[in-house]
Amino acid sequence: MSERKTRSSRHLQPSRNKKLDKMLNVLIGIVIILIVITATYVFKWQDDEQETVKEDPVQEQKNDEGEKEPLKEEDVVGKDEQSKDEEQPKEEEQQPEQNTAEETTSDDPIVDRVVTDKNWKPTPTTQTGAHVSSYDDQSVDWAEKIATITAVTGITNDNMIVWRLQNNGGANKAIATVSTKDKSEKYRVSMEWIDNEGWLPVKLEQLNTLEGAY
Repeated sequence: MSERKTRSSRHLQPSRNKKLDKMLNVLIGIVIILIVITATYVFKWQDDEQETVKEDPVQEQKNDEGEKEPLKEEDVVGKDEQSKDEEQPKEEEQQPEQNTAEETTSDDPIVDRVVTDKNWKPTPTTQTGAHVSSYDDQSVDWAEKIATITAVTGITNDNMIVWRLQNNGGANKAIATVSTKDKSEKYRVSMEWIDNEGWLPVKLEQLNTLEGAY
């Protein structure tokens, strides 16, 4: 009886060993799969971190001890606004001055056009004291009248013929008829004296002839 039991138990041992081997193999397989999954996750996480660093580099600045520290967001924004403020005046400087001159016609047949401009300024004067209009071509007042004519006509003194420069109905009013030396440009210029400032051009008439102009 005991001998049969012994043979039976010996017969069952190989099947139990096989079951244990299968369980161990399954467990080992599960462990390997978990290791692979974990390793894959770790490598992917490291790659994402590296890409994030490349896409969003941290700007740095040196502190008082010479060590680098990240720039604050308000510092970066402040520098951008400062750059825009510095560029804005340059853009304004490049913009041309607005043309405020006004052109009209005249009933006078020798006048092609009449020009006025509210932005015309007096020719700076060196005269002091009570002003006396002078028509002496060697006087300071005469020279300042010629400078006023040049300012509105563009005709320089060395290319100008002054056909007539005279009083225009008042002590502080004058009118000049001038042309270029080749007579291709002909003008009448009316001006008024502004105390402590100088002669102010008030009207420019472009002429088509000098006949009857003065």
